[in-house]
Amino acid sequence: MVSAGVINFLDITISGIGLGALYALVAMGFALIYKVTGVLNFAQGELALVGAYGVVILGTSSLISTPLPAVAAVGATILFGILLGIFLERVIFRQFIGEPVLSVIIVTLALGGIFSGFIRFLLGPNYRSYPEALTFGFSIDLPLGTSISAAYALAVALALVVVVALMLFFRYTVTGSILRAAASDEQAAMVLGVSIERTIALAWALSIGITAIGGVLLAMSSGGAGFSIVATGIIIFAAVVFGGLDSIPGAFIGAIIVGLLQELGSFYLEGGSAITAPIIDVKLNFGAGFGEILPLIFLLVVIVVKPYGLFGTERIERL
Repeated sequence: MVSAGVINFLDITISGIGLGALYALVAMGFALIYKVTGVLNFAQGELALVGAYGVVILGTSSLISTPLPAVAAVGATILFGILLGIFLERVIFRQFIGEPVLSVIIVTLALGGIFSGFIRFLLGPNYRSYPEALTFGFSIDLPLGTSISAAYALAVALALVVVVALMLFFRYTVTGSILRAAASDEQAAMVLGVSIERTIALAWALSIGITAIGGVLLAMSSGGAGFSIVATGIIIFAAVVFGGLDSIPGAFIGAIIVGLLQELGSFYLEGGSAITAPIIDVKLNFGAGFGEILPLIFLLVVIVVKPYGLFGTERIERL
């Protein structure tokens, strides 16, 4: 007979893996664009917000009188994300090729403000519910009396599919090899006839398309879209840095670990369920919200030990 404490721990662990899978899709979008272009996209949380609210705009009557069916709205939102990636690369980021990294970071911060401000202008700041077909209010039973919410289960499945697909794409396809070549040595790739502009446009399209999927799933997990999704940008950045900025599998693993830390910290280090430290007999209640801070604390420790993350490429520069 499994004790209630063990079942609680397993439930929280499974929930943490599900939450991490939600983060993983957005984190992999971040890692993909950094891997190919070297751009730190600090608008990632706002791009996830665009994906989340895309379904609200297209799949509900908030703005249009005849909304699309739920599945079609999701598909159209992902397509919009892909087209947005191409547009941003051609109109904005192409102009900053060769410019200092700080300039590009400022551009991404400005874009983040524009995206969130535009959505707030269109729909207001309030939470918006999703179509009923996209609100999974049930859980899937697992062994030992545990369960996982349907939204988390879908996130785990999709995150695994995306990470495997991206790994196979970069390793075994001609286009993936071109992307890796451009990322390793842009000048050499150009000499060999690789179109850097087209390569970077493809990277942005894939990145924002994947991020849009992550934004939709984040909204589905709570039944609708809200501006709290923007705050996940910091958590996702922690996950990517933890796994390695240019590592897509690292972003996936880092996001899972961040999700676990957040859920375990929220249960065992907050409120009435906080554990008691042995020997000193003190309840480890660090207050509300500590679960979201714990991954960032852990990130600082990891960076001190491994500055390039678990799977990031180490770069040695001569002074």
